Amino acid sequence: MKTKSPSTSIPLAQRTFDARPDTVDFRDKMYVPTLVEVPIRLPLETYVRRYRPGKVPILNQGQEGACTGFGLAAVAHSLLRRRQVVPDPTPVSPRMFYEMARRYDEWPGENYSGSSARGAMKGWHKHGVCAADLWRYDVNQPGGTLTNERALDAARRPLGAYFRVNHKDLVAMHSAMAEVGILYVTSQVHEGWGKIDPQTGVIPGPAGMAQLGGHAYALVGYDERGFWLQNSWGAEWGKGGFALITYEDWLANGTDVWVARLGAPVALPDSTGQGAQFTSLSSRAEYSFSDLRPHVISIGNDGFLRPSGQFGTTAAEVDAIFNEDLPRISQGWKKKRLLLYAHGGLVSEANALQRVDEYRKPLLDAEVYPLAFIWKTDFWTTVGNILKDALSRRKPEGFLDDVQDFMLDRLDDTLEPLARLPGKALWDEMKENALLSSTDPKGGARLILDQLAALLKADPSWEVHLVGHSAGSIFMAPLAQLLCSTGVIAEGPARGQKGHGHPIRSLTLWAPACTMKLFHQAYLPAIQNRSIQRFSLFTLKDAAEQDDHCAGVYHKSLLYLVSNAFEEKAGLFRAEGEPILGMERFILADKAFQVPKENKLRTGNPSTVPLFGLASAAWIRSPNGLPPGTSPDASHARRHGDFDDDEATVKSTLARILGAASTDMTIAFTSSASALRDRRRLL
Repeated sequence: MKTKSPSTSIPLAQRTFDARPDTVDFRDKMYVPTLVEVPIRLPLETYVRRYRPGKVPILNQGQEGACTGFGLAAVAHSLLRRRQVVPDPTPVSPRMFYEMARRYDEWPGENYSGSSARGAMKGWHKHGVCAADLWRYDVNQPGGTLTNERALDAARRPLGAYFRVNHKDLVAMHSAMAEVGILYVTSQVHEGWGKIDPQTGVIPGPAGMAQLGGHAYALVGYDERGFWLQNSWGAEWGKGGFALITYEDWLANGTDVWVARLGAPVALPDSTGQGAQFTSLSSRAEYSFSDLRPHVISIGNDGFLRPSGQFGTTAAEVDAIFNEDLPRISQGWKKKRLLLYAHGGLVSEANALQRVDEYRKPLLDAEVYPLAFIWKTDFWTTVGNILKDALSRRKPEGFLDDVQDFMLDRLDDTLEPLARLPGKALWDEMKENALLSSTDPKGGARLILDQLAALLKADPSWEVHLVGHSAGSIFMAPLAQLLCSTGVIAEGPARGQKGHGHPIRSLTLWAPACTMKLFHQAYLPAIQNRSIQRFSLFTLKDAAEQDDHCAGVYHKSLLYLVSNAFEEKAGLFRAEGEPILGMERFILADKAFQVPKENKLRTGNPSTVPLFGLASAAWIRSPNGLPPGTSPDASHARRHGDFDDDEATVKSTLARILGAASTDMTIAFTSSASALRDRRRLL
């Protein structure tokens, strides 16, 4: 099927000029001219001859504001065809360049057109670029998503080093072009761009010409008058698709310049451990984008999908996960299981992605498809700063050198009211965002729920499993209600909304930070009526909870701080705090949880039987001495943040998902440098 070509006779006034100048970013690496000889001129004919015996591909973006993608495609075509070892004549996808530019530019969301040159360069560096045939440019079908096929092909054409060039430094621009042969630029466009003499190719102006807006394109040569540029408005524009912008015009209107070199493709073993596939790895990445992308849903601070960043997620990508990736990866499984996972507030985005990468292969080997909500909280960093600020107002020099335990308790009592005002506001906002993700019709988790309902309707053999760590229990609460409730929901965060009536095979909560009130509203009724068929609660023993600390300042676990300072019912000045589900002291005090003194399970109406008297519910207190993988009750976590990377806990959780007595799966936990820094700060 051929794509429709945009008209080549579009008047200048009808074109879109929305290339946005790059914002200031001091992290940009600046190009420094070398001592390479700079020719007096690089004629346009020299550039054109490089494409012989074929001709230069002159692209046409039509009326869409996708110039950042089309301009960068011209750069890629030149660099790939000139590569000394294995030149690549494949036409690349300007559509992919443009969509990735919008993912990585400086402006949140998707409800705008245009993008920045920096965003386009970041997108190329993170993902490479696929062939045009795999992601076609069609004026009638804008947008699209980075599918697995496109991602694998794009990794064959990675970007290596790239630098910003001072757009006011003509010497630097000449030097960069002499080294590489082509530059990626943006500038303001004026009416003179529509009045070019096709014989000379010179853009008249800029004096007396009205400004039209921003545009991206490639510079491909120069002489004593100015720079030769390659545009993306078809071969009928200018001098066969080219034009000369004078130095006066450039210095008045140029905004950004980038120079780049190609990177070397990298092939790594595929997710099955057999064969190899190309993968795009940035210098800091430790996992394959193509492997991890089908298992990540990025949620923004407002509960909506977050389309920006390397693992950003759009509605189209959610659709691709359920309709392409899920069937592809689960093909041939004897038992189909989908695991929804929400990490806790102590976990940074980078560490959450690292954990998903570590869990992914063992879970897939066990025929469990993991889908993780990566939601940005930044809670831990902020709480640490709040506590340190509170301590600085109370701590005389040397105060903690020889302090006794009772003095630490008194110090905690002092910190709690000081941390309450800023900490409670932050905690409330995080909880609101977590709940909105499912309760708002446009929320990210709500979109997943809609796709999941369609999946279960088409194939009821799928099992659904939920795992939430710490604040992830808050995130999962309305999602669980909406998924497994029948009819209109009477109470809780999803009150008044209609449930889908699909059972949840298992729910596992690690050190949940949700209140007992939320648990009683959102989870307990479903556990009692078996809409949630198995429930497992992992918590620290209270002694471990009190041996934990937050940022080395507050000398109990995060849950103590939440209970005593951040929730509605503050536990200030020895008062009882807000009951939290993940705390042993509150579980033992709640009548709904009373643990049978005997091993015999109680019978009768499930709603009248204490929770842990049900065969379908279990409470695992950590740390215990059970060896990892030998029992579904093993857990060695000693601190609130340990559960997600505790081997015993993870193996026990998988055994409970599989309904097995044990599991011998292997998970190799690793830590990046940033993860180690976070871990040291936590411990």
